[in-house]
Amino acid sequence: MVDHLLLHCVKTRALWNLLFSLFGVAWILSGSVKDTLLGWHGAFVGKTRKKAWQMAPLCIFWTVWKERNLLAFGNEGLSLQRLKYSFVCNLWSWVRVFIVFLLLALLSG
Repeated sequence: MVDHLLLHCVKTRALWNLLFSLFGVAWILSGSVKDTLLGWHGAFVGKTRKKAWQMAPLCIFWTVWKERNLLAFGNEGLSLQRLKYSFVCNLWSWVRVFIVFLLLALLSG
């Protein structure tokens, strides 16, 4: 059930496809969340984009889980376009926070 929700359901699949499109990669997801995360290295995306690549699966999981909770508890859901927008905004904000912490560490160390 969790593997289907986080990897293979229709809306989640659209997020994965968006991610792969953003990074310009062709990728086949594993059958389980565990196997997907174990194979998620991303040396091919380049040094400048590697952190975003590493954060992306957890960002998809977070976005999908929030959508699931909206449906389960609020009886409403996001359109596919809004779900994609939510994912991209979440990933962008996570990467920005990482960059700020990295800069602060460099300045203080």
